[in-house]
Amino acid sequence: MERIPDAVLLEIFLWLKKKELGVTAQVCKRWKRIAYDRSLWKTVDQNELRSLVDEDTMLMLIRTRLCGVKSLNLGGCTFTAKIAKELAKKCRDLKSLAFYGSEIDNEASLRDGIRDFPTGLELLDLRYSWGDFSFMRRLPRHFTEMRFIGLGMDSAESLIPDIFAKMRNLRILDCTDCETFTDDVLLKISICCPLLESICLNECKNFYGKHLPGVLKNCRFVSTLLMRFTKVTDEALMAVEWEKACIVRELDLTGCYFVTTTGLTSVLSRLPNLHYFKMNQCGFRHILHLRVYQEIKPIARYSSLETLDLRWNFLLSAECLEAILSQSPSLRYLGVSHSPRVPPSVLSAMLKYVPNLKILEFGPLRKEGLSESPLVPNLIKLCPLIEAVSLINFKLIDDADVDMLQELRAKCRKIREVKLCNPRIEHVAIGNNGETITVERLLIKMESLLPSPANTLGKVINSMNM
Repeated sequence: MERIPDAVLLEIFLWLKKKELGVTAQVCKRWKRIAYDRSLWKTVDQNELRSLVDEDTMLMLIRTRLCGVKSLNLGGCTFTAKIAKELAKKCRDLKSLAFYGSEIDNEASLRDGIRDFPTGLELLDLRYSWGDFSFMRRLPRHFTEMRFIGLGMDSAESLIPDIFAKMRNLRILDCTDCETFTDDVLLKISICCPLLESICLNECKNFYGKHLPGVLKNCRFVSTLLMRFTKVTDEALMAVEWEKACIVRELDLTGCYFVTTTGLTSVLSRLPNLHYFKMNQCGFRHILHLRVYQEIKPIARYSSLETLDLRWNFLLSAECLEAILSQSPSLRYLGVSHSPRVPPSVLSAMLKYVPNLKILEFGPLRKEGLSESPLVPNLIKLCPLIEAVSLINFKLIDDADVDMLQELRAKCRKIREVKLCNPRIEHVAIGNNGETITVERLLIKMESLLPSPANTLGKVINSMNM
C-alpha cells in the first residue's frame, strides 16, 4: 500500500462516504492527511453520519475538514452562535447552506447578539428546520448574493418579508406549507426580488392570488409557478395578463378547489407555450371536461408541452383529453388516473397522438384485468420510445396478463421500469352530477414516475451536490 501514490489514493477515497472517510483516517497519518484533503469535503451532508452531532464535534469538523466546503447540510445539528461564528470565519467558499432536520439554539446569545454568519451564500434552505430564526433579520447584507432560498413554517414566521430586503439577485423562492405566507407578503417580495424565475407556494393555505397580477408584472422572468393546494381563485387567474406579464412554462394547480372551468380556460387559452402542466384534483369535484377545451380550441396548439399530469380528475372527459393530446406533438410524460370517462380502451386509442411518449402513468377508476383492453399492445406498437410505465388499479387475472407484461418488457427496447400498483382499497362516496357512486381510492402514497418541474429548489440542490 505504501507504493500507491497519494493521487491514486485520493481518487479511491472520492468513492467513500464521509463517515467512511473518518474511519479511513484512523489507519495511519498518511491516510489521515489524504482523507482530510479539501477536495473530498466540498459537499457535506451531516445526515450521512446518521447520528446527532454536538457543538464540539461540529466545531472540530469545521476547523479540520470543512475549510473548503462549498455545500453543507447541517442535518441533525443544533445551530449555535459558536457554530455560526466558526462557519463565517473558516468556510469562506461556502455557497450552499441547508438546515435539514436542524434546530436553532434559542439561547439569548444567538437570538440577540449574533453578528457572524457566512457571507456570499447563494443558496439557503430552511424548509425542514425549526426554532427562532429572527437573528437573520438583522443580517440583510449577508444575503446580497442569494439566488435560491427555501423557507419552512418556523423560518417563514420569523423572517418574512424582512429577509428579502437585499435579495435583488434571488431567482428561486420555495415557501412550501408556510401559513404566514400571504398575498401581501408575496407582493412585497416581488418588489424586492424582480429577477425571480420560480415561485413555489405549495400548501400555503393563506394565499388567494389577490396580488398575482402585480407580482407577475414586477417579476417578468417567472417561468415556474407552483400553487398546489392554495386558495387561488378564478378572479385572480383571470386578472393576470398571462400573454404579456410573464413567460410561465411550468404550472401546477393541483388541489386548487376554488378554480373552476372559467378560470382554467382563461389560463390555458393564454399559455400556449407551457412545458409542464399539473392539475390533480383541481376545482370543485375535479373539473376538466369538454367545455374547457371547446373554449380554448381556436388558439390551442401546445407544441412545447412535454409533461401533462391529469391524475385524480374524476370529470376528465375523453373528448377533452383526446383534443389536448392531438395538439401536443412534443408530449413525453403523461399521467391519467381515476377518470371514469377514460377507461383503458379509450386511452389506448389515443396513444397514436403521442409517439414520443417516454413515461406513462395510468389507472382506471376500478380494477381491471390487464388483458381486457388493447392498452399494452398499442403501447408497444405506437410508443416505441417508452421507458417507464406505472399501471394503477390493474390486476393479473391469468397467464395472459403475465404474458402481456413480459411482452411489454421484451419488445420495448428502451423500457427500464414497469410498476404495478395494487394498493389497499377503500370504498368512498363522491358526487358526480348530483348522484352518489362508490369508487376505489388509493390510500397509500404512491411514488410517481412523472418528472417534477425543472426549475425548482430541489433540482438546484441536487445539481450543486453532484
